[in-house]
Amino acid sequence: MQGAGLLSLNLLIALACGGDEQPLTTLDRTIGLDDEGSLVKAPGEPYVIRTELAPARAGREGTRRALLAFHHLSDFRIVDEESPLRSEWVESCQTSLFAGAFRPQESLSLQAAAAIVAQANSIDRSPVTGRPVDFAAHTGNEADNAQHNELRWFLDLLDGRLVNPDSGAAAYEGVQEESPADAYPELLEEAQRPFVGQALRYPWYTVVGNRDVLAQGNFSATDAARSIAIGQEKVIRLGTGASEELCSDPSALLSPGSSDKIFGDPETVVRSVSADPERRLVSRKEWIDEHFKTADAPGPVGHGLKQENRDGGMAYYTLEHGPVAVIALDTVNPGGFAAGSIDARQFSWLEQQLIARSSVYVDSAGRAVKTEHADRLIVVVSHHPSDEMNNPFPDPETKEERFRGPQFEELLHRFANVVLHVAGHNLEHRITPKPDPRHRSNGYWEVTTGSPLDYPMQSRLLEIVDNGDGTISIFSTVYDTAAPLNPGDAEDPTPDDGVNERLLASVARQVGMRDPQRNAQAAGLAASDRNAELLLIAPFELAKNQSPAARRREGNPSGRVSSRRQLLGSFLSRW
Repeated sequence: MQGAGLLSLNLLIALACGGDEQPLTTLDRTIGLDDEGSLVKAPGEPYVIRTELAPARAGREGTRRALLAFHHLSDFRIVDEESPLRSEWVESCQTSLFAGAFRPQESLSLQAAAAIVAQANSIDRSPVTGRPVDFAAHTGNEADNAQHNELRWFLDLLDGRLVNPDSGAAAYEGVQEESPADAYPELLEEAQRPFVGQALRYPWYTVVGNRDVLAQGNFSATDAARSIAIGQEKVIRLGTGASEELCSDPSALLSPGSSDKIFGDPETVVRSVSADPERRLVSRKEWIDEHFKTADAPGPVGHGLKQENRDGGMAYYTLEHGPVAVIALDTVNPGGFAAGSIDARQFSWLEQQLIARSSVYVDSAGRAVKTEHADRLIVVVSHHPSDEMNNPFPDPETKEERFRGPQFEELLHRFANVVLHVAGHNLEHRITPKPDPRHRSNGYWEVTTGSPLDYPMQSRLLEIVDNGDGTISIFSTVYDTAAPLNPGDAEDPTPDDGVNERLLASVARQVGMRDPQRNAQAAGLAASDRNAELLLIAPFELAKNQSPAARRREGNPSGRVSSRRQLLGSFLSRW
């Protein structure tokens, strides 16, 4: 094998130490590294108060009213590491397009995901207000390589059904088979063992990611890619000639004729593996249809997608939760490559959905417009954050332009009711204020959350709270997986009670921490990217009967700071 990332799982030296009760969130305890690079318990992280978009008023703790609480899960990237289309060998190309194409812990993707689901189930209410969790949202990349078996594993895992991580023949047939089995000789065998994890206890909603419908997360499925996926030849190492020709043009790696170049190079190392028709690549419509083949409870069937999505093949939709509306987008470019953008039809649809939930907004000409619609706080969810919506390639079918991040942000800023944009993709915890440079709105927050497959292997809970003083707070609370800190912390591992899977998830975290290509920014650049209270001006009056104490606070009889209607007053007076 070539490439710095090809670190064997079996190089792990398992660390045993005494365990204790698993903390619920990183408010209670975090995980750090000691001077020798080993995982150790560390103090919890309190909330960092973020006031870039609004002030933090004293006394708000006593007047809060919870509006919505939901788990943000993202980028589970359930991977069939035995697949012939799993192209670890592209690491040798030394191109950023495939950086991290191999992760040494990837044979444990299902166990790592099961451990984060188990922890999410334990956190069934907000640590701030005690509000029960309303739902969970997974913001894309359920699968790793757009394969049917990967998608089914993801859906069955969340349904609490039996999952069999093995594919092809009943034995491990992947690139790590050549590694010496010094520290944990049975690891790969145990990683293939069928198991039943905890079903996610909340209704959950889906968002499509690039790895869900694009081969290798980058390319539209071609006949060559489909043939490789269900075939019997797995490339272990690329020959010199093929490498020089294909690595100079990464888009040619899965283009017509690429197979002949790869397999025609006498230096290419190929091994025979067992074929599996379940490795077939899924289209966007097939991806949508598969979400209707899940358990009714907690559901919902379709996981946000509706019959109109099945009929039209589009993966965007809306849902309502009391005063909050959620708008789910499809930012995957069917023309290929990992970066995202939005098609013209969906962009127009998004504007109409925003209008339908706003009593006042600013149109594209800068004019304030009144409507007859009731106000809702608006949360937008997508796979790509705005800075990753930079894919310029036109739609391969319509040839129409794609709308990118700056246009997307410009649209959201015209609607003051937008308070939050939730995304994944960059595999990092990141919280970014999005002020409106033209002051049409008071801005919104963008939150991205990392993956349970990459260290530090965490997810987060988000809660929207009306402070009763003209502001709202969005609380971000990060939590670790239910896996023990070190593999030796799990006692009497058996495949029947889930302990074995938690042990394997612990191994995955140990290995992920030691991955030479580990993203040091995955946990965020600062604590404020993790546990944080994000302040915003309330865009409309959320509670008619606000408490007298809140109205009197700091000499403000109205109980409000600069509202959306005040902000747009100058516009309304002119139109």
